[in-house]
Amino acid sequence: MGIGLTPLFAQTLQKGSVLGFHNITFIPNPDVTMNLCLDFFKDKYGPAWEKNFPGIKTFVLKGIRGECVDCISFLVFFPSDDVRNKYWKEEGVYTELGNAARENIRPVTEEMEKLGKIDDKYTDWVLQ
Repeated sequence: MGIGLTPLFAQTLQKGSVLGFHNITFIPNPDVTMNLCLDFFKDKYGPAWEKNFPGIKTFVLKGIRGECVDCISFLVFFPSDDVRNKYWKEEGVYTELGNAARENIRPVTEEMEKLGKIDDKYTDWVLQ
């Protein structure tokens, strides 16, 4: 994950932390590059999540080796299951607070959709 994240994870990754890995398959529109998509996730999408879902931290990852070279992963860090559960009742069902946050990021989500087709498969992992 790189040296820059080491201090963050050394301080915050504790038993019970939840990591949501969103593995994204991105099929860009003809005028869109992978770098443009990565920049969008780093500069707009991630910050919008952090602003509207207080308590989370996001990271953008790019596959460099293995089965998913050039894939994008959007990592959402929750300090605990309780923080995640403030926004999601269960699989795919937002709480009232989550719905309000999702509405707030709708313009950014709509902008993202203009970049191309995005298929998002995710798994939430809890640190043991």
